[in-house]
Amino acid sequence: MNAAAEARGVQPGSLTVIVPVYNEAPRVEAAVADIVESLEQLRQPYRTRILNDGSTDWSEELERRLRSRGQVEIRSSYPNRGKGAVLRDALRDLDTEFAVVIDADGEYPAEDIARIVGPLQSGEADWVLGSRYGFGRDRPPQYLATYLVNRIIGHWFYALSRMRLRDPLTGLYGFRCALTADLELHEKRFSYTPELIWKLLRKPGVRWLEVPVGYRFRGYAEGKKIRWWETLTILLAFWRYRKP
Repeated sequence: MNAAAEARGVQPGSLTVIVPVYNEAPRVEAAVADIVESLEQLRQPYRTRILNDGSTDWSEELERRLRSRGQVEIRSSYPNRGKGAVLRDALRDLDTEFAVVIDADGEYPAEDIARIVGPLQSGEADWVLGSRYGFGRDRPPQYLATYLVNRIIGHWFYALSRMRLRDPLTGLYGFRCALTADLELHEKRFSYTPELIWKLLRKPGVRWLEVPVGYRFRGYAEGKKIRWWETLTILLAFWRYRKP
């Protein structure tokens, strides 16, 4: 742990798992239960921070059940602001050594959090992305258009940066919290990812790593949020934020 973290009184090895939520009432309770169970096995200080982004299906009863899981903190904001907006606020307000972001819909297995945290704890990496693609595996079951869009975005980012990432839009990643404390982020929706990546790349000496993770695809009928037009805003954001 670096001197700045020690000066802030950060507990060594401590972890915050951030779970952004928007209208996931049918899934979030099971997802959080899996997350807490996985974190208990890591045997390190942790908390789970749920970011309720103006969900219309939220309720006091759901919140009570989620809090009963243990080290669960809930932050709600209304009206809905967008995934990028709630994450932007959360990334500036972390008091643990590490953080992991995982979607609340259960698409990413909670047991793979350990794959993200391991390289951070060992000092192998500062930012770890859980990749749905590559590593000698067949592509996961999903819409063909979704797969192709992700491939296009990956190639576009490589063309701009000469840095190859298999899955820049992953919904499961982790990092050293000291990296995000001073970031000024502006994007409110899914374009926050290009902005975040470019601004991290400008920080000297940040070590990136991708690791393979599982993926349980769900379709729009099951509540998938991202829409086709977001592809255009994401591609444009990779172009716009490439400059210092």
